[in-house]
Amino acid sequence: MAYPVPYLPTSYLEANALSAPDRPAIFDSGRVLSFGELRERVHAAAWALRAAGVGLGEVAALALPNVWEYVVLELAVPLLGAVVLPLPPSLGEAERRWALECTGARLTVQQPEAERLCSAPYRGRLEPPPPDPDRVVEIALTSGTTGRPKLASLHGGLKQATFEAFTSRLEVSAEDRVLIITPVTQGIGGMCLYCLRRGAALVMLREPRFSPELTLRTAAATASTLLVGVPTNVIRMLDSPELAAADLSAARCTAVAGSPMPPEAARLWETRTGSRVCVFYGSMDAGQAAVGSPGDPQEKRWTTVGRPHDQVQVRITSEGEICMRGPTVQNRYWGEEKGPYAADGWAHMGDLGFLDEDGYLHVTGRLKDVVIRGGSNVNPHEVEDALRSHPAVADVSVVGRPDRELGERLVAFVVARGALRLVDLQLHLRRVGLAKYKWPELLELVDEIPLSGPGKVNRKLLREWAARQAGADPDATAGTASAGKEEESS
Repeated sequence: MAYPVPYLPTSYLEANALSAPDRPAIFDSGRVLSFGELRERVHAAAWALRAAGVGLGEVAALALPNVWEYVVLELAVPLLGAVVLPLPPSLGEAERRWALECTGARLTVQQPEAERLCSAPYRGRLEPPPPDPDRVVEIALTSGTTGRPKLASLHGGLKQATFEAFTSRLEVSAEDRVLIITPVTQGIGGMCLYCLRRGAALVMLREPRFSPELTLRTAAATASTLLVGVPTNVIRMLDSPELAAADLSAARCTAVAGSPMPPEAARLWETRTGSRVCVFYGSMDAGQAAVGSPGDPQEKRWTTVGRPHDQVQVRITSEGEICMRGPTVQNRYWGEEKGPYAADGWAHMGDLGFLDEDGYLHVTGRLKDVVIRGGSNVNPHEVEDALRSHPAVADVSVVGRPDRELGERLVAFVVARGALRLVDLQLHLRRVGLAKYKWPELLELVDEIPLSGPGKVNRKLLREWAARQAGADPDATAGTASAGKEEESS
């Protein structure tokens, strides 16, 4: 078999292991795996997974931080023709149970089970299944459009098209060392795995919580050339006193997504580090639409999300909504008959924007109510459903307020039955198993939730009210708990 083969992710590993077996593939806290060693560990783990009952079409959930074992298992599962279900570390227990039940996962791999699987004896090479662009190879959690998240079905054709578009726009080569700042189990961090196919090395942070100091030290120590994360990561590193001493001279590019990148932050980052900022854009529901390139003009890199991929079509509706279609869009949601395409044949992004005369895509706002906090989508309806189960909550609406560091923070407007504090709501959400990044960080008690029509919450007005608090110290606001400021996930 000639390598690499489209739609077979392990074939790219085989090609790199054959051409440059000693070239670094993964850096992880002092440990370096070559492509040759990575190839051996992938096949060994695949044999161990097969012994555990994982086979063609089975779902294997991976609940791991950014460690080398995740990369091994993410390649070993499709080698068996099975389906990967990444479980982000920020998931609450209720959300995790729901995802596992919906997918019927054969097993869930955590540490130290991952260490055992990845250190299994090498028993020779396993043959991959035949390449099939329609076979689902990964299931990914989305934010959903109602109260419950959806499960995206990522098929081989989608992954191949996204890989080719993403890595070509960012000019990824075998000379790159890619520092994955966000969780590798989430969309933005997971995009970095495509770089491995180009022969680039991946740099793992291992720690489950983002630390600007650790990130800066790791980038310098490994001479990382491409940093990938969310705007919040960049802003926090800009605010870190260690930035001045960090040697980021190797970092040719910093790619971000998940929420709007403030142009001023992009300017400061490039001025202080020399690393060019590029923004990419898409959603787990609809797929990736556009990516900036290091060769784009400075103004375009700071104010747009790049140009749409060559095989992707982008349309702006009369209302100004961004729509897309093409090979990076999933065929259907897992367990459902339909996918993100609407009746008009387009996947509606829920964002407002426009294409300029040079073909660059600008994102100017959102039609949908999703709050983007630190690069993670939060569906307010899901949070509201959980809050309404608190006996003191008569009615509630959750919106985002602008925040320099995280992009947005969640504000809960509550009609209360008696006394109620923010900490009461947060403890309740902990009990019901909602992820911490979805917890409101500000509580506003109101007599009634404003409506803009029969039964329709006036979220625009609530966002305006919340924005008035954006310049205030959250700890000085009534009902605010300091717990919302610590250990925030990227």
